[in-house]
Formats: sequence, C-alpha cells, structure tokens
Amino acid sequence: MYLLSIVFVMDCSIVYAKGLSSGRWVVWSSNAASAWEDAFVVGNGVQGMMAVNDSASERFICTHEELFIRGWDRRKVAVPKTAHLLPQVRHLMEMRKTDEADELLTGEAERQLREMGALQRWPLIPHPAFDLCVDWEGKERNAFRRQLDLEIGEGKSRWQYTGGFLEESYFSSRTHHVNVVRFKGENGKRLNLLLSLKETPGRDGMHFEHDLANAFKDIKKEVDLGWLTYHAAYSQDSGGYDGVARVILRGGRMSQKGSALQIEDAKEVLVLIRIVPWEKEKLSDINSIKRNLSELPSDYRSLLETHAEEQGEMFRRMQFDLGGAKEWKKSSVEEILRSVRENGISPVFLEQVAAMGRYLLISSCGKYPPPLQGIWGGTWKPAWIGGFVWDSNLNLAISAASMSNLQECAETYATYVERLLPGWRLNAQNYLGCRGFIVAHYNDPLNGYLTHFGHGFPWMFWSGGAGWNIRPLYEYAMLMGDETFLKERVFPLYKEMANFYEDYLRMEADGMFHISPSISPENTPVGSNTWLSKDATMDVAIAKEVFYLLGEMGEVCGATPMEMKKWQRYLEKLPDYRVNSDGALAEWIDDNYSDIYNHRHNSHLYPVFPGFELVGENADVELQKAAGIALDKRFAFDTTSAHGLIHLALQAVRLRRLDIVLANIDRFSRRGYLYGSLVTSHEPNHQIYNLDAILSFPRLLMEMLAFTKKGYLEIMPAWPAVYPDGSLKGMRIYGGHTLDLTWKEAKLESLKIYAVADEKLVMKCDGKQYQVQLVKGTCYQWKRNGLNN
Repeated sequence: MYLLSIVFVMDCSIVYAKGLSSGRWVVWSSNAASAWEDAFVVGNGVQGMMAVNDSASERFICTHEELFIRGWDRRKVAVPKTAHLLPQVRHLMEMRKTDEADELLTGEAERQLREMGALQRWPLIPHPAFDLCVDWEGKERNAFRRQLDLEIGEGKSRWQYTGGFLEESYFSSRTHHVNVVRFKGENGKRLNLLLSLKETPGRDGMHFEHDLANAFKDIKKEVDLGWLTYHAAYSQDSGGYDGVARVILRGGRMSQKGSALQIEDAKEVLVLIRIVPWEKEKLSDINSIKRNLSELPSDYRSLLETHAEEQGEMFRRMQFDLGGAKEWKKSSVEEILRSVRENGISPVFLEQVAAMGRYLLISSCGKYPPPLQGIWGGTWKPAWIGGFVWDSNLNLAISAASMSNLQECAETYATYVERLLPGWRLNAQNYLGCRGFIVAHYNDPLNGYLTHFGHGFPWMFWSGGAGWNIRPLYEYAMLMGDETFLKERVFPLYKEMANFYEDYLRMEADGMFHISPSISPENTPVGSNTWLSKDATMDVAIAKEVFYLLGEMGEVCGATPMEMKKWQRYLEKLPDYRVNSDGALAEWIDDNYSDIYNHRHNSHLYPVFPGFELVGENADVELQKAAGIALDKRFAFDTTSAHGLIHLALQAVRLRRLDIVLANIDRFSRRGYLYGSLVTSHEPNHQIYNLDAILSFPRLLMEMLAFTKKGYLEIMPAWPAVYPDGSLKGMRIYGGHTLDLTWKEAKLESLKIYAVADEKLVMKCDGKQYQVQLVKGTCYQWKRNGLNN
C-alpha cells in the first residue's frame, strides 16, 4: 500500500497526491466554475460529480448513469409490427414514390405506438440525481485555484477565506462505489458551513414531449445528525432512486437546521455519497445504504489510496507525451485555450485533449458506455435528450477504448450491446420480418427497442447500423488478441447479421443483391422529404464488410465449407461502388440519387474509417482516389460539429491526407469547442455539452502514429513534422501486442513491440518494410540502425 502525502507547490498552485500520482497530468484553473459546463468532472463509470463554484456557495452535482425520466414504464414492450407492409413499401420505392413509402410504414408504426401508450419519439432523458449544496459563512474568497488530477481522478479547490486557507478534495471511488468530498482548513482554520441535498435547478416545462414538471410522483428529503437522504420516485415509470450522504466531522459541532446540517468550528468535514437506483419502489432501502456507508473507512486518505491505485493503473497504461510537462504546471486551462484559439494547435493542447479524452472514457464507462454527455450533466433539458445515439456519436465515443488499452471500457460496450440484442432482434422481426437484428438510432438502454423515428427519418430501414455498431467488438477481439472472445462473442453476431441479409437483400434483374429500402444517415436525397433510398453506399459497404469478416473469422471459428461458400457468394454479388461525375465516391450506388456534399455526416466513407476496404496499398486505386475526392468535398463543406471534424480527420488519416487532418484539428482548436472543464461542446463557442469529440481525439492521434490491421503495422503514417519530438506508450495493435514508440526530429527514433503471441508481422517504418517474427513473451525493438530482439 502506498503512503499518501500532500505536497503544495507554491509557485504554480498545484496540489497533488504524492506517492499516488506523478503530478504530471494535472489541469488547473484560477477561475471558479460558475457554470456547470465549466465544472471539472469526476466519475467511477457509474456515479459522478461536477464541482460548481460560486462566491459564497457551491454545489456538487451528483449523477448516476442509470437515472432516466421515461415516457412510459420500462417494462413495456414497444415495437410495432409492420413487416406485412414491406412489399408495398418496396413497390412504392420502385415507382420512385419514396415519401409515400415512408409515410405508409412510419404512419402505421406511429399509430401502433400510440395504442401502446408509447407516445414519445425520444423515449427517455438522463438527468442529475441532486446537488450537494455547500453554503459557507461569509462571502470572502481570494487566491482561488481548482484542479483535476487526470491520473487518479481527484479534483481539488483551494482558496483564502476569512483569515485562512480552505481546501476541498473530491473523487468518485472505484473501489468503494461512493462520491467522496472533503473540506479541510489549513493551519488551524476552522470550518463553518451548511450542507444539504437539493434538486438540481431547472426541472420545469416540457422537453421533447416529456412533462418535466410532473416527472416525479414523490421526492422526499430528510435530515438526521450525520445523514442527508434523498428519495425520488418517477411518475411514468415504476422506478426511482435513493441518495444517501454520510457526514463525518473532525472536531466541531453538527446540528440540524431546517433541511440542512449546520457545521460549526470543524477542522475537517468528510461526506460520502451513494446513489442507488431501483426498479420498483418496494426495493428502496435507505437504511441498508446507511449501514453500508457506516462500514466504510471514515478518513479521506484510506478511501483515496485504494481508488487511486485502480484508477491510476488504468490511466497510465497508455501515455502520449510531446514534452509539455512544464507547460501543464505553468499555464491554466484558460491560458492554453486562449492561446490555441489565437495561434492554433500547440503540443500542450494536444497532450491535454488526449489525456482528458482517455480520462473521461475511463470515468464514464460502467454498466453503459458514455452517452452524449457521459455520466454527467447539470441540466434537465439536454440537447437530443443527451442519450445513446448510434449513428457516429457512440461509435466515436468508444473508438479509442481498445486501442488505448482500456479493455474495461471495451467490455462495457460489448456487454451493453449483448444486453440489447433481444430488443434489436425484435426490431428486425417486427418491423421487417427478418432474422438478425436492427439497431435503434436512439433507445432505452434497458431494452434496445426502436421507437425513435418519424416521417422523414425512418430508422427501421437503416440496415447498416447493426454492422457498424458490432464492429467495435471485432476490433476489441483483434486488439486484445482474444481468440476466445472472437469465437464466442463476435463470430455469432456476424452470423446473425448474415441471416438478416439473407432475409432482407433482394436479387434483382442485374443478378446482384440490392438493399432497398436503405438509408445514408441523416442525409435526404434531392427531390425527397425522407432519408429513404436504395443502396446507400454505407449500407452496402457494411454488408460487404460483414461477409468479408465472416470469411476471415470462419477460418479460425470453425465455419463449414457450405457457410464459407455462401458468404463469399453474397460478398461477390453486392453492387459495386459508384464514382460520380465529379470523380467522387458517391453516397448512393443507385445513380438516381445525386450527391449532397453540404452535410455534416460522411457515412459513405465507411470503407475508409472505421473500415479498411479502401485503405492501403492493396485497395482499389480508382476507388481510393474517388474516396479522396469525396473527402475533399466534405472538408470544403466544413461542418460545425466538433465530432464531425474529428470523424473526417480520422478518415483523412487513413487516406494519408495530412493537410486535412491538421486543418480540422486547427478548426477544432480555434472555435471554442472546449469548456473550462476541458469537456467539448457539439457546436462552436460552447454550444451543447457533448463528449463525442474529446473521447475520439485519442483515437485520432493513435491513427496518426500507427496504422494496424491483421498482420500489418505502419508507423507514423500521418504525423506532422511540426511536432518533431514525442513518445507514445501502451497502444494496442492487432494481435493483442502493445506498442511503444518515440520520435525525434520528426523521425522515428525507437520502437518496442511487446508480443503476447507468435505472429508474422509486416512492419513499415521510415519508408521501409520489415518482416518480423513476433514470439510470445518477447520484446522487439526497432532503432534507426535496424531491428533488434
């Protein structure tokens, strides 16, 4: 067990837990977070907190990943049956009556949902649990500093207050499953404050068809000496949650004052908070929560040590370093963001965004992967309901998980998908009459039912969504080198997808299988009012990938010769991609659909990223060129969405278009996408709190430094010379091996591969190719003068 000592470095106002943290990855600010979006966040994947500061009072917004205001009871089965209409829909499609085809099916589906009592297109809203409110005696607050240690997930604030210094520390314990907050005076300073649990402000009116004002049938707050409790029961759903805060003093006095606890003359105050959701109110048991909290250590040091050991080990597995350590200590978050907004990308900015991206991923993966706001949020009215969105948002949010050596986060995603499969299967069966599964664009995380649709956006026809969203499981198996996972949990899903395509694809007169209806996410073809189309490039690309990967996996997963032959036939009989009159890869293969370049989505570039089909020396040269032109068209449009900039940059890396990569990172750095919390917004100038961009940023940097696929590794394929020196340690590559590399003067200096299995690997670096025989348990090193064991 580590010994914990606290060191305060006067020249830069950084406080870190020496012995538990290196102090290298600490972001700090001298500005109070008066807006919740600027608050530093902590989380253990399940529970979290946001520290909002004000002159005389502050609040810790407490959150839990399983809290949702639902439009109907969670146990309701809400999937309409419309498969009998599919022949009519297809007939209308053939007559080019896409709006009528859309209205026929979505109109019937909406009618059935109304009869079921499932009225909202957006089925649920994540929300904060409550605020731990802290009211200080007096208003004086000088020399304020706050910080967040990304390595161990500990936040701190320190300020001068009525004749002395106060320090507050907080984290969300991974080992004890509680939020922990400590208030402490320095040099004998005594604490006088009020503590209470209150509802987070702003629950009023309607939001996306949800009546927020009447969202709860019951909210109870109680106060006892040493305890604050909060009980909330939903009105439209049988569930609810309890919150319990245990308050522990060192010195001083505690008394009840109305709905608060009054603390007087204390040396130190420790608060332990646990939030427990329940499915039925009879399962509520506040006394049991109190007993469990009473058994926990009552000193901050003991609680932090066990948490920091676990959190720190995860964070340190991969580190990206451009030599900016001194700048982290010297410059505040505001100074760094101001600098990049005026001058563009800087090494310390890249370091901080990369480190924060991994920190947020670690902190927001529990039972569920991170939705749009992660596990945090200080509003009852998040944009797009703040939920789990499957067409690029969630895909990007977890894109760095396996590659950045966070198997726990990848496993969170995998188990989440597996829990949703029964609902996804019902979607395919009821809507389309098919085996396999259909992903809901947005769904209740408990069931996966597709209820979010309407005229113009008929998501039940998005066949590619399933393949796109199971691909991370394939990537997880390959990057972890886990053949058992591949055989038992990935291969069966792809076989189910093959079953879906067998039922849904239609052989036409040209002897090819076609996808109709089809969708290119969120883009409406010219002359139509609906996304409904035929042979969207993305849908076809994903179908091709499914059958290709089945052939690849079938060799090691025991597929029969008949299965292999069938999958190959489908692969060969899917339509070829189309190159349009501009020379660009077309968004729809059917030439009845014209391209629309001014759109934030670039789904037709799926075969570039996350797929591999049009990447590398073995790809079709003409199609690769066409993909590059399509990339240029989307780049010229210049999306305002932060995650759209990163998504396009990821595709640009794969096509070795460093100019676009750097331009999009520059756009990202200058437009005010990062709050004072270093969490990103969806739109420029801090509009719409949204984590997708920052969560995917580590993946972008890793792709710039290493391209990995089965049996192949390319080093520094798209790294700019303007950042000539640096290192990357702990990146996972295909085969399950771990990669470390350093570069100097814009050239690879050294490389290490820690092999976990025997494998022949083609490695390209410094413009040369090497045939490397990896041997399990051996570390291979590459240096400028050659390859060494």
